[in-house]
Amino acid sequence: MSEKINDILSSWKSGRNALLYGPPATGKTRLISELFEALRSRPKSDRGILLDVTDAQKPFSRPELDITIPLPAKVVWTTFHQSYGYEDFVLGLRPDITASGTSLKPWSGVFLDAALELADSNSEYRSVVIFIDEINRGNAARIFGEFMTFLDFDYREGGSVPLPVPLRQLAYEKGLSEEIRRPSSKTAKIPDGFTFPRHIYIVATMNSVDRAAVPIDSALARRFDRIEMRPNLNVLVSHWGLDAASITAPNTDNWETLTPFHTAYLLLDRLNVAIASDLGPEFELGHGLLTPIRTSKFDDTGTEIPIEEKFAWRSLAKAWDDVLFPQLEDRYSGRPDQLLELLHVESPPPTGDYAWALRTTTGGTVTARTLAPVRMSELDIDVIKRSFRWLTM
Repeated sequence: MSEKINDILSSWKSGRNALLYGPPATGKTRLISELFEALRSRPKSDRGILLDVTDAQKPFSRPELDITIPLPAKVVWTTFHQSYGYEDFVLGLRPDITASGTSLKPWSGVFLDAALELADSNSEYRSVVIFIDEINRGNAARIFGEFMTFLDFDYREGGSVPLPVPLRQLAYEKGLSEEIRRPSSKTAKIPDGFTFPRHIYIVATMNSVDRAAVPIDSALARRFDRIEMRPNLNVLVSHWGLDAASITAPNTDNWETLTPFHTAYLLLDRLNVAIASDLGPEFELGHGLLTPIRTSKFDDTGTEIPIEEKFAWRSLAKAWDDVLFPQLEDRYSGRPDQLLELLHVESPPPTGDYAWALRTTTGGTVTARTLAPVRMSELDIDVIKRSFRWLTM
């Protein structure tokens, strides 16, 4: 994860915005939330930030790379969604009710307010960082509007071609706009010819899988450095305390001896290789889907104790039922034969019951090319072990 922090800082240093792109559960939101908290704590040092997800007590340390954005930085968090609009991000009109009647008054959105913050001579901040989660869950092109231009640092103050901020919605008098209300309860007026401040930085996340999301267009995408967030099996190695050197490919001799944690590791690896081959790497399953499976728990006295192996198997089964299999169904919608092949439905273990089978009518007279419904977490523990272990093959 630390190299991703460095990638974000490098993008900002070169006058670019950063976009974390990848499947769900690869740590995108967690990464930017940790960076958000680190910047909000106003670090005195101007050196960079390293994140070590395996160190719960001290996840951050300082790398050699400098934080080149001016400090202190104001940080703002927002999440795009289908109802999010230009009025929330740039400028909107809201009713103002007084004794003399009702009128519409301009309110600054997140992006414009960042510019007003840095234009305020009384501000304590020297830069603003905007964190946008799920940037493709809203219509990003409409949300940014004409302010998409100012994602490019060349068109900001100090850039090669600084442009005036185009706010034709505002009334101007004597070279100043009408009063704009800000979320901080402050107000501001924009001078005619106002140029967008340079030190406003954006880092955003984008889900590569969600079909309900609106793809961002090329004009917007090219204004971001895309940073890939891929499933990372090493996170599971650290999370479960595994010996990476001891993890070997399953075969007909050792598959029945796999621990629940080695099984989960190998299962995710095999599923993702198959998904990447069939559908593309952007549809892989994130490692975060398996991190709820723990190696220990706390007793009534607060002492950490190892969990019994059967509870780890049950936890894997629950993760399968609640998260993994629903995502597989979504990815293989309309491809039943590929899903059956992925689950080894027609090549089960040589002995013993297997969880996945073709659906048949009562009495088994008619068989359909679809899976029989099953809840892994409700099966006998021996069937759970055998099925998941075989699925790693």
